[in-house]
Amino acid sequence: MGPNRISEADGAAPPRAADAPGRRWGWGWWGIVFVVAFVASIVAGSALKVGASLYLPDASVAQLRDFYATSAVAVLVQSALQILAAAALYRFGWPLRAALRAEGTRAGAVLGWGTAITAGSLLASVVCGLVLLLVAARAGDMTVSGLGRAALVLGGAAHLLGAGLLITAASAVARRSHQRPRWVFAYGRVVGPLVAASALSILVPPLVRPEPAFRLLAAVWLVGVGIGVLRRAFDEVGQDVPA
Repeated sequence: MGPNRISEADGAAPPRAADAPGRRWGWGWWGIVFVVAFVASIVAGSALKVGASLYLPDASVAQLRDFYATSAVAVLVQSALQILAAAALYRFGWPLRAALRAEGTRAGAVLGWGTAITAGSLLASVVCGLVLLLVAARAGDMTVSGLGRAALVLGGAAHLLGAGLLITAASAVARRSHQRPRWVFAYGRVVGPLVAASALSILVPPLVRPEPAFRLLAAVWLVGVGIGVLRRAFDEVGQDVPA
């Protein structure tokens, strides 16, 4: 009779791989990885660009064509880092739902949708940028303008809406269950709705300008929760959580 059968016969459950410290708590790194990768994408894009920076809200078709014709390396490096950021955000949000025991609840559904929207829209924004890199020189004005607008909305308003939903839902569940670190989730109850409300920039274009501030508010929450998980302050519930 093997070791697992002896344990079962004695009434003790066999050890699970997901309970190993490296797997059980490793997902806490992903929120931090997202923040680092996203900030690095902005720095790299700025350092590698050729000529003037591209500010999408005000960019003309001519400016879009010129930027994508001269700054291909900047676009590719920035895109690679943002793909990493999108993957990291998904890998952070999905285990968080399980750790909060929110699966099957309304808040858990909001958390799941928030995770999918914020990671998926960032990835979709990257795809728009890569398509622009391929077609900007020869596509029609409407195509170039439309892709630029789509990249702006997906990487800005839609991404922040998803992040706001994730933060708000997770913080509401955690606060009700007195989850630690408490300051992070108290902060999230205030910041989450603000981050989600920044999506109004779709209807009120001037609201695009303060988007970096909303990103910073979200980043503080993500890093705070990630550090809490890694320090075991986050009282995980022992479910199977993917690494």
